[in-house]
Amino acid sequence: MAEQQALTDHTVFLISSLAGGGAEGVCANLASGLAEQGMPLELVVLHMHNSVYHQNLSDKVCLSVLGVDQARYAFGPLIRHLNRARPARLVVFNYELAHLMVLIRPFLRFQFRLMARNINTFSANALTSGSWLQRWVVNPLQRFLYSRLDHVVNQCQAMRADLLAHVPIAAERTSVIYNPVNQRIEAAAALTEPAAQQPGYVLCVGRFERQKAFHRAIEAFSLVHAQYPELRLRFIGQGSQETMLRAQAHQLGLGGKVDFMGFAADTTVHYLEARCVLLTSLYEGFPNVLVEAITLGVPVVSVDCASGPAEIVRPEQNGVLLSGHSSDAIAHGLIQCLSRTWPGHQVKQSAEPYSNNRILADWAALLADNGLDLRQATEQTQG
Repeated sequence: MAEQQALTDHTVFLISSLAGGGAEGVCANLASGLAEQGMPLELVVLHMHNSVYHQNLSDKVCLSVLGVDQARYAFGPLIRHLNRARPARLVVFNYELAHLMVLIRPFLRFQFRLMARNINTFSANALTSGSWLQRWVVNPLQRFLYSRLDHVVNQCQAMRADLLAHVPIAAERTSVIYNPVNQRIEAAAALTEPAAQQPGYVLCVGRFERQKAFHRAIEAFSLVHAQYPELRLRFIGQGSQETMLRAQAHQLGLGGKVDFMGFAADTTVHYLEARCVLLTSLYEGFPNVLVEAITLGVPVVSVDCASGPAEIVRPEQNGVLLSGHSSDAIAHGLIQCLSRTWPGHQVKQSAEPYSNNRILADWAALLADNGLDLRQATEQTQG
């Protein structure tokens, strides 16, 4: 794709790709929303392999593709591109590119504000390896590089607390801005209500990787299925553990009751027909799936992992927050959720802190160099 003409006093969002991941979806959503509000914004991606979200980009977003497959090959192309574009501020949407930009900055012929959106719980993402090299060389280097950023935006208060506990960065150089709900989901929420049809299904959305711990969902479903024999379990996503998960379902005699639907660019209809949405992750950055579900009026059941669920799930209003992570605890939570009626308007009301207008206003203030009032962010989290 041809590089477009540089903008004046503009903001650059930098991400590896626009494939179907959570960070990619948020990046595209924020870029489009801010550009539609009149902010000059360029979205720079390394490549367009398996791109999904470019289809949803506003035509007011200037999209530039560097044509490199991995961050390790982006050093030169990024220096050349940024020296031409000369943005006033740059926001990075993953750890690897954030580290790279810190290393690149001395080679650039202009001054700019370098920010990053923290995409995961830092300790879980970077500090859990048992490797000697990782623990004593790579991790300290990553912490040092991350501390050189001008500002880090965290997706929730728990993520910010974790960052400050592990990275030598001043608290005033960090803030909390929730992820905005997907615009398509938000638009659908204004027009529709959950079907709440019997028997329905329990819905899991995400990558089939270790972090999501979907094997727990299958184990818990096997315990619930006897009480709800018509209930199904539905997965939306793809990943390296799909074969293992399919085998597990068959081994538990659930092969005909567990549906693997693949990746879906638009998950709205899947949410609307679900009895509830289940999250079983070992850790999260900020679980967009929970926000999308409650925005559409669908109750949620979630383990209390780090970080995010405790700030989203409100017992008695929008779902069940589990104190345990075992299959028995998850099964108990599912039964607790399935055995009661959740008024859709009540569930939807709990999603107000994640509305696009509210989140885009916070990002606009931050990118205008006005900063973000952390007290306001805390009030949003606790409210």
